[in-house]
Amino acid sequence: MKNLCLVGLGLIVVVLLSCAKAGVTETGVSSSGLKIAYVNGDSILLNYGEFRAASESMELKQRDAEELLQTKGAELEKDIAAYQRKAQAGTMSRNEMETQERRLGAKQEALMNERDQITNALLSETSEINERLQKIIKAKLGEIKKQEGYDFIFSYVQGGPILIADEKHDITTRVLAALNSNTASPVDSVK
Repeated sequence: MKNLCLVGLGLIVVVLLSCAKAGVTETGVSSSGLKIAYVNGDSILLNYGEFRAASESMELKQRDAEELLQTKGAELEKDIAAYQRKAQAGTMSRNEMETQERRLGAKQEALMNERDQITNALLSETSEINERLQKIIKAKLGEIKKQEGYDFIFSYVQGGPILIADEKHDITTRVLAALNSNTASPVDSVK
C-alpha cells in the first residue's frame, strides 16, 4: 500500500514538473501561445447601451400591445354581457340571437387572430434585434481577439458552464467600452 501511495505521489510530482517545464506562466498563458479571456455575459446585457435601448423599446411595444388587446377584450366582454342580458330578458328573437352569437364569435376569433399576429410580430422583431446585436458583439470581440492575440474569448454567466474564472482574464470592461463608444447606431450599421 505504501508503494502505491509513493507511486501516486511520484506521478503528481512528474505532472507538476512537466507543467513547469512547458512554461505555464502566472497569467495562464503557456509557452505554446494559448491566450484566453472572458466577458461577463450578464454585464454586457445590462450595460451595453444599444441592447438596453432595444430592450426598453421592445418592452414599450409589448406593453402597448397588451393594453390594446386588453381594451379590445374588455369591449368584447361588454358586448357578450349585453347580449346575455337581452337574451335572458327575452327581448330578442331566435334569429337575432343567432346573428348576435355569430357576430360575437367572429369578433372573438378576430381578437385572437390579432393577438397572435401581434405576438408573432414582436417575437420576430425581437429575434431580428438580437441577431443584429449578436453580430455587433461578435465583430467587436473579433477585433479585440485579433488585436490582443487571444485564442479564445469565453462568456462567463452565473450558472453557465464555466463555474469559476480568474478575474485577470476578464475583459468585460474593455468590451463594453468598445461597444458603447460607437457613435453611429450599430444596430442599423450591421445587417
